[in-house]
Amino acid sequence: MDVHDSVSREGIGQDAIVDAAIQIIVHSGFAGLTLRPLASSLHVSVAAISARMGTKDELIDRVVDIAAQRDQLFFDKWSALGARIMPDDSTVRAALADLAFRDWMTTGRQQAIFLIELVHHHALQKTPSRILDQWLARAGAFWSDLVFGSPTLADLALGYVLDEAGFALGANDEPAYAALRVLCLQRLADGLRPRGGAGGMAIERLIALLEPDDLSIAMPDDPKRQRIADSAARISVSRGMDAVTHRSVALAAGVPASTVVYHFGGRAALVVAGLHAVIARFHGTRDRARADRTAPGDDAEARDLVKATSMIALASVREPSLRPYALDMRRRRGENIRAADLVTLGFGSRADAGFDRATAQVISIALFGMRMVAMSRNLPEDTYYRSAFAALDAWNDERAD
Repeated sequence: MDVHDSVSREGIGQDAIVDAAIQIIVHSGFAGLTLRPLASSLHVSVAAISARMGTKDELIDRVVDIAAQRDQLFFDKWSALGARIMPDDSTVRAALADLAFRDWMTTGRQQAIFLIELVHHHALQKTPSRILDQWLARAGAFWSDLVFGSPTLADLALGYVLDEAGFALGANDEPAYAALRVLCLQRLADGLRPRGGAGGMAIERLIALLEPDDLSIAMPDDPKRQRIADSAARISVSRGMDAVTHRSVALAAGVPASTVVYHFGGRAALVVAGLHAVIARFHGTRDRARADRTAPGDDAEARDLVKATSMIALASVREPSLRPYALDMRRRRGENIRAADLVTLGFGSRADAGFDRATAQVISIALFGMRMVAMSRNLPEDTYYRSAFAALDAWNDERAD
């Protein structure tokens, strides 16, 4: 009998434990995964879980390992189809990658949420995982082969898909977003280089269509509200969006929880106030850098922006009230990328040829995703994404020859 199908003395199999653990993480994040709730959901004792799976760390490693094996079945299915079609141009590759992505967002939805949650967890904890590294390596090679017809752009493809997936999980039923996602994927598959401006104007119009008419944002207008918003921001980028509660923010801000409720109301408004505090700090640093004519660096504010906007996308899957704010963050991807930034990001001197809003969107999605992956693997972010963008330049040059 396969080890995955074996059962404990209390009649619980390893697959059932893994399924229950993934369900908890998908619905509550890693903070919700403890042995007692897991055992309770399976109607067995904590001792039975421990005897079957070991410590909590061993349990998580086993869950990740099995989840990665399941994702490999998804990769194999689409890789087999790609091998039979043998797409020889970017249009066909983009179409195939889009179908696979939509399949991942539906039949593979739990796997996608779990993997993104896992990346966020390790990025916050700054604790790399060998098992996660292996999963990410296989995922990167798969998406790179599907999108580019080559596994050599694995880091770029992985970052792009993970960042986009965070938004797609909560917003994929929005037609304008779905159209934007497809057009951006087509631009990526074509190496970012617009062919006669293809898709550029449509992407511009879709970004405009997605601009919210009235997005209520509780902006701080006095020192106490600012302190509360700043506290929510610090908690979100250090412990995750799920850790932002009235109580945790009140403790961090040094005010009663009732004061937090009075100023911001529900939790969603508090999360959003923290997000916008992160954005305001980022813009302040970026504006000062540009005023001084220095290149934007990998400062703490930029890292916090990456974390906050990526995490609110995943949080919106669990909290529908956050979806309009997450969709607004997706619409605004690329607004901080300029042609003058490209060399700093790792592109060659000719990278700004044909640069437009679509190019900025695609670069930003890939950049944010790669930075989250680098954080989760405890790698130097700038080295990681610059190497990936330089590899894209080289790939484009090879195609041009």
